[in-house]
Amino acid sequence: MGYTGTIVVGRSPGLLVHEDGIGGFGHRHRFVRPLGDGWQLVETGGWTAPPDLREPCRALATATGRPVLAAHIFDDDCGVLCATTCDFTGPSTHLNFVDTVCGYEHQPGPQPQPRELDDVIAELVNWARDAALTADQPTLRRVLTADGLADDLVFALVEALGVTAIGRTLPRALRLGEWPFKPLALLGYIAQGNAVGRLQDSEPAKPWEAPAVALDAELWASAYSPTVNIGVLARRAVEVLATYRRTRGRDAQAEADLQRVEKLLAEGRLGPESADDPARAWADQRGSRDLTR
Repeated sequence: MGYTGTIVVGRSPGLLVHEDGIGGFGHRHRFVRPLGDGWQLVETGGWTAPPDLREPCRALATATGRPVLAAHIFDDDCGVLCATTCDFTGPSTHLNFVDTVCGYEHQPGPQPQPRELDDVIAELVNWARDAALTADQPTLRRVLTADGLADDLVFALVEALGVTAIGRTLPRALRLGEWPFKPLALLGYIAQGNAVGRLQDSEPAKPWEAPAVALDAELWASAYSPTVNIGVLARRAVEVLATYRRTRGRDAQAEADLQRVEKLLAEGRLGPESADDPARAWADQRGSRDLTR
């Protein structure tokens, strides 16, 4: 399975993930990179892909008062791009090869239609101008016609728009890829799937489902908060896991899990992320490849 997710570029005096409107792209803000002068790149996602990038782009542009660029990538193969300023939202554009019809269903409703390459370049140049950046038109043309992994092409496109540099990913305040936080992602996903299926029948929700969804959302909302109480969230995670096990007729293991949490907290192994975190290292490598040659 290749890369699937949404890449968002915007500007904020604080962190872009804390701006109103960013939630329309998804709630799991996996990586945040500084681009210079307040510009940031966020890799995010959620339970489903955004239904139409134009609406969350407009919402975030309104909240920040700055242009927004977003792309949703499907399995590395291709994606859809949207460029928004405070006064204009462009049409959905297919990446890569903007003048072709794609067989994937990138979003509910009308799919991105073929566009003239020169029109897309002109739109991106105007976007950069409104963002007080200077786009490199020859590089934009090279990127938009390159045959590469779609997420890599988005990074190359961002550089061609004139940002200072794609910086290293920022460390998260808690280690969401570690126990006891990691199981919550799976439980939240299962709970959301059950909720969709429940629309067709009358099966009641299981006791762990709502707490799992709520805690997953809170964990990701707290991911870049320096004042997050890691211990409180970890103990709540243990409670949800215990409820899940009881529902399935298994030993809750709550006491043993709480002891494990206290040990991990004392050792500093639940947060913040370290400089050599493997997931960050992988993400940084992805963001530094030169795909335009």
